[in-house]
Amino acid sequence: MGTRPGLHGQTLISMGLVDLDRLLSGGLPLGSVLLLLEDPCSGQHLNFLRYFMAEGVSCRQRVMWLTASPPVGGPGTFLPAEASVSEASASGADKPGEETELRIAWQYKKYIKDEPVPTASSSSSRSQGGASASRPGAAVAAGVGRQWCRSYDLTRPLGAEGLQGAQLDVVECSGPSAYAAADDASATFLASFAPAPEPPAASSTTSTTTAPAAAPAPAVAPSLLRRGAEGPGGVGRLVVESAGSLGWGGGGAAAEQALLSLLFNLRRRALGGRCAVLVTVPAGLLSPGSASRACLLADTLLALDPLGDDSPLARLLPDPQTASALLSVRRLCGSGMLGPRQPDGQLWVVRNKRKRLGLSPVEVDPDAEERAAEAAARAVEVYSAGAGKGAGGAAGSGSGTGAGAGTGRGKSAAAMLCGGPPGGGNKALDF
Repeated sequence: MGTRPGLHGQTLISMGLVDLDRLLSGGLPLGSVLLLLEDPCSGQHLNFLRYFMAEGVSCRQRVMWLTASPPVGGPGTFLPAEASVSEASASGADKPGEETELRIAWQYKKYIKDEPVPTASSSSSRSQGGASASRPGAAVAAGVGRQWCRSYDLTRPLGAEGLQGAQLDVVECSGPSAYAAADDASATFLASFAPAPEPPAASSTTSTTTAPAAAPAPAVAPSLLRRGAEGPGGVGRLVVESAGSLGWGGGGAAAEQALLSLLFNLRRRALGGRCAVLVTVPAGLLSPGSASRACLLADTLLALDPLGDDSPLARLLPDPQTASALLSVRRLCGSGMLGPRQPDGQLWVVRNKRKRLGLSPVEVDPDAEERAAEAAARAVEVYSAGAGKGAGGAAGSGSGTGAGAGTGRGKSAAAMLCGGPPGGGNKALDF
């Protein structure tokens, strides 16, 4: 439960957010490390942690959370609760037939006619009709659709009763020995998901006088039997929150070196195991060299960037009230992908959609762009009108002298020194 097979023999787990799974082309592969560079303004990295851990708790997977400041009321106050069926269907399922509609060239829809597909029998036609009439939400509920993770309500905490039976361990890592405690706890946790060693091959001696004896069947490793019996418990999730922050023992060269050693050990121990690692790092607190080395110690690299309300990009985005941060894809894990690989460096907008988060590609609203161009054109007109009045006043006051008349014949002194706008740039789309 909570896993799906990948393309290259790996197993993928969900991040807990449908849009983030699509961005990762299916999910996060087991045995990989995802590094998320934090944004100090929005704090959206905490919501990604909440989604990731809540999905592991819902799937009855083992979760370990390494943090410098555990929540006061326990992890139940930090993790979100699952959304109700009506809210999940309203937010996750699309309208019937929306996938098949022509969205861009809508004016040509009247020229397109659906051709009937010949069917072999009436039963097959009935089955096809029922499949076409079914909503996408029914296919998702049956495990056929793309959305294979749960939906969570960020406004409602999970609570202590929701953690009953959950395998969630919270380890506080603060002070001078924070990195040593994190390294010991992660080593013990990842060792339980390491691949079992292969049993030695049984060697059978043959003799020329006696018939070769049948080799005994190799015994199954106890760890494999234990993992098979545990089922979903054989998959783990390790979360390291804000490694490198001031709560982890302060800054300095020694702390940065300890952080790099921790990231190296995490990637080395998680390789080949049935556990995925999510690490968030405040890259703004690190030196440029340490930040670059930390980015190289991860299979998948995502970065959160601030998005201010007064920034030019925010004014051009559609529905800018819901936009809170920017998510840039810097590197994706190439193994175990289910969908097409997204290009590196693509920019996404993190939106607060009432009770959940949403990710959408950066798209500029053409109406907002036109309004910005018209505002710039009006500013140019005002500037030109002011320059014309200044030139007329200078010509009237300096008509008695030759130098004054020569200056007033063209522009004002400020316009001549700074350079005025082009003469024909009065329209919005003039260049």
